[in-house]
Amino acid sequence: MTGFALDHLGIAVANLDDAAAQYRRLGFQLTDRGYHTLPPPKPGAERPLVGTGNHCAMLRRGYLELIGVTDPTYRGRLKADIARYQGIHIVAFGVDDSAAVARAFAAAGLGAASPQILERPIETQGETAVARFEIVNIPDQILPEGHFFAIRHATPELLWRPALMSHPNGALKLTSLTVAVADPGDFAHRLGHALSATPVAGNGFTLMLSAGQVRIVDGGWVAAHASKPTPAFPYIAGLTLQVADLAKTSSLLKKNGVPSRRSNGSLMVGPGQACGAFIEFQAEA
Repeated sequence: MTGFALDHLGIAVANLDDAAAQYRRLGFQLTDRGYHTLPPPKPGAERPLVGTGNHCAMLRRGYLELIGVTDPTYRGRLKADIARYQGIHIVAFGVDDSAAVARAFAAAGLGAASPQILERPIETQGETAVARFEIVNIPDQILPEGHFFAIRHATPELLWRPALMSHPNGALKLTSLTVAVADPGDFAHRLGHALSATPVAGNGFTLMLSAGQVRIVDGGWVAAHASKPTPAFPYIAGLTLQVADLAKTSSLLKKNGVPSRRSNGSLMVGPGQACGAFIEFQAEA
């Protein structure tokens, strides 16, 4: 067990409008388009735009973020991520104290810098408020398989609003992430070291978090469970959500013309229907 929680996943998409339409077909209520900004360079100045935007599906625990490029002059890593494959590239682990995490990362030899401040304006009740996040990145040389970081939400009340957490598909919680790599043991060791978690072997490896888990699998698992074609290894393959009523989720997907299949008591939607990531729906325990 670890002090890190599975906070949110960023699904990088080529077209935010198309992705939002697809996720609404999957039964998610999405937030209005948001734009990432940095703090103003001086009081009263405009907030610099990062060049990316998003729609989010807020859950009772965790959330999904559809993220895309909104400025053609943007030159950040997201553009290269999307060129490699459309799907999950961003994995955020929730923490209570970002400064303490930065110190722990440094002590563990991860070379992490001080927490980075990100902000995003949010329209709420006809007024604009600014959501604030404190980010501590895990360096790319430690985990090049994706963009992994710790996050502290300084303004959680702006994101997790009750009106946004009701989804037609009944989604309640983000419970698991699946990463596909050629050597699951090696990746599990590196991620476990960063998160102070001990990998548990069994059909790959699993890292148990304070909320949620990370499942690490190889090509055999992918061949047996994932729809083809798949990106070249390594890639972040999919996610698992807990829903209130699996039968109602299935009915909604059928109504909206979204193919799905049953698998070990779960309902699986392939990456072709979810912007590159498989989604596994499981009944509430």
